[in-house]
Amino acid sequence: MPETEGVANPDPTKTRKVISRVRLALLLGTSAVVLILGAEAGRVVLGFNFHTVVSGMVYRGAQPGAQDLETIVPRYHIQTVINLRGNCDPADWYQEECRTIQKLGVSQEDICFSSGRLPSLGEVHRLVEVLDGSAYPVFFHCRRGADRTGLASAMYLLLKTDASLAQARGQLNLRYGHFALGRTGYLDSFLDLYSDWLAGREHTRDLFRHWLLREYQSGGRSFQVESLTWDEPHSGRPCGFHLRIRNTGTVTWQMRPGCTVGFRLGIDVRDPQENSVPMKYWGLKDAEVGTGQTAELAFVVPGFPSPGRYRILIDMVDPKQGWFYQLGSEPHEEELLVRE
Repeated sequence: MPETEGVANPDPTKTRKVISRVRLALLLGTSAVVLILGAEAGRVVLGFNFHTVVSGMVYRGAQPGAQDLETIVPRYHIQTVINLRGNCDPADWYQEECRTIQKLGVSQEDICFSSGRLPSLGEVHRLVEVLDGSAYPVFFHCRRGADRTGLASAMYLLLKTDASLAQARGQLNLRYGHFALGRTGYLDSFLDLYSDWLAGREHTRDLFRHWLLREYQSGGRSFQVESLTWDEPHSGRPCGFHLRIRNTGTVTWQMRPGCTVGFRLGIDVRDPQENSVPMKYWGLKDAEVGTGQTAELAFVVPGFPSPGRYRILIDMVDPKQGWFYQLGSEPHEEELLVRE
């Protein structure tokens, strides 16, 4: 068959060589990407997970050992180490950190954030106080440097820089080992609460500070006991309590009969020596209590071990977040005189 005029037949040998080179280039490129991503993943998951938030001002990482601190403190001129795991004395890692920081002559601040629930009101205010009063540069750390450290870094950006809300959210990112799945997703919802409060307004440092110090309500979880009555308490006898409680927060209480699902009453009873009296779950009913609504609830103390003055703490419990007081809401306390 005659050749088509003006079109040369390709050389099969040259074509195969070109294809081989392209395949080799793709293979090498893919391998390089895999190696880079693997190295980064290893550094994040297994390593120190160290990153710069704002150069010369704020850095973040996982739990540092003594050698890590002795390296980064002089290299980055760190003046304050902010430990987001709280005061964990006498844990070995905590004592090692304290000794090393004292040896290096820098400051240490302990703040108790959780990787699985919204930060408490008290600890949010404490972080603002620390960021306002600390010497910079600062170094944030938690255990993995992914979740609590990410939230604190985002809060710094919103409070102290002109970063946007979207840029601050970037601190809670897969790049740092943060997965917004399960309980760690509650840290992302902290920024969602702020975004909802803005209601279309443009974020500013002053607005964020106002929200942190005046508007943030522990994730909208708060209550008020409007009435509380009880039987005359005697040692060795069960004692029944009846109360009316109002939802003063912004979250609807989905109450369910099961003890592992739904909002419920949390009761802590302490004897005169501050020993805990065993209690069961209460308020296990099928109901929805919206903002401003009330619920009639009851609980029973099975028996007071001996006469004396007892202290009863009444709180609500969100099974996903914990007791309301852990988020910064004030519990209700009563003192009882238990007779023979």
